[in-house]
Amino acid sequence: MIKPQALQKGDHVAIVSLSSGVLGEESVAHELTAGKNRMKELGLVPVFMENSLKGLDYLKNHPEARAQDLKQAFSDPEIKGIFCAIGGDDTYRLAPYLLNDEKFIKNVQEHPKLFTGFSDTTVDHLMLYQLGLTTYYGPSFINDLAELGPDLLPYTKKTLEHFFENPQTTEISSSPVWYEERTDFSSQAVGTPRISHPEKRGYQVLRGSGKVTGKLLGGCLDSINSLIVDRYYADEPSVSQNRLS
Repeated sequence: MIKPQALQKGDHVAIVSLSSGVLGEESVAHELTAGKNRMKELGLVPVFMENSLKGLDYLKNHPEARAQDLKQAFSDPEIKGIFCAIGGDDTYRLAPYLLNDEKFIKNVQEHPKLFTGFSDTTVDHLMLYQLGLTTYYGPSFINDLAELGPDLLPYTKKTLEHFFENPQTTEISSSPVWYEERTDFSSQAVGTPRISHPEKRGYQVLRGSGKVTGKLLGGCLDSINSLIVDRYYADEPSVSQNRLS
């Protein structure tokens, strides 16, 4: 697997909307501002790809535009990292535009870049995994960098700081707290802290015991399940079988 270089202060990082186009909606303008400010505080220069702010309807109807933004991010030598705006439910529609493009494949393999996001971004992670790139199932722009509270959540901040390092191994520890979901995401909620509770269980092992070694693949189980059964879109299993198998 190809591991991308760590980020450095002053690096330009791309913001891409590979699933939902909500980042371009007026209703989240306050989160757009918050996310940009947080990136600058981290020492990064956010670069919004050409189609990333075109809104829900446009990006829903134009998966090729979403794919083009990812292609552009990997082809631009000034871009050192790629942050997904948010998840969604139809990222699989990008597969034909990406995995059939030899130039894109070559750019990913010859110019690897840090790539992060979660939820439906799982599908992007799987595509890039097929191309041999190590990616990070981690923070996204709206959910994490644009957190409405007065500061980044500590666990999120620690993860983002890790992107500036390049250790041989990484311990993935459980967060010491968990948070209740917000009920208000409007501009009126800016500056209000999340309600937190102590984490008493930590990680839970569903099957097996003891220590194990092997390759670790992280992701959203709901998104992975949708690649197998037509829970949301009838053509998703066939697309995934042809492009992601």
